[in-house]
Amino acid sequence: MVMIHDDYILFCTSQWVELKDIIERCGGNESEVVESIQRLAYMGFLESRTLKNNLFYKKLDTPQTHDQFSSMMDNFLEYQKFEIDLIKKIPTIMFSDGGRFGFSKDGLKLLEHIQEEINRITMVISKIDHFDKIRLLQHPIAQQRIKRLQNHINRIMDTMLDSYKDVRSNVALQEYFKTHTGKLNTV
Repeated sequence: MVMIHDDYILFCTSQWVELKDIIERCGGNESEVVESIQRLAYMGFLESRTLKNNLFYKKLDTPQTHDQFSSMMDNFLEYQKFEIDLIKKIPTIMFSDGGRFGFSKDGLKLLEHIQEEINRITMVISKIDHFDKIRLLQHPIAQQRIKRLQNHINRIMDTMLDSYKDVRSNVALQEYFKTHTGKLNTV
């Protein structure tokens, strides 16, 4: 779970900060911090530049161009394809131990991965909505982008609900995502 670093990375990059300093400040696993930085850059939250063979990052407070948004969506679609493949490979996400039910290890790992992706998309939606409200992004463009992102989330959720049709799994999925996002409506 690399998203745990996102807020702190955005907090400490109001000015140009060298990559090694961000990693040091976050204090986490270096590969997780770097992955989080790369995802934030793809999502349009960070900009980067190289100076004397050192990589620097700074929080970006402007709306994405059409090309930047399309590139980010391509990245999200790659992750979506990976998630849908995982859903198809995991036949069940639940286990039964006597009278007790819960998520299997693979099932929980899948849910956490999907939750992280939903959280990232929600961050982007919030940013687009903010730029729409302060009129840095035209309203029709903002609404079109938000709709594409919401459709992206819905495709993943629909695939999960269709793949795990038994009542117990379906209810557990709805509860999991309702608890973690508050955004999933009951079916």
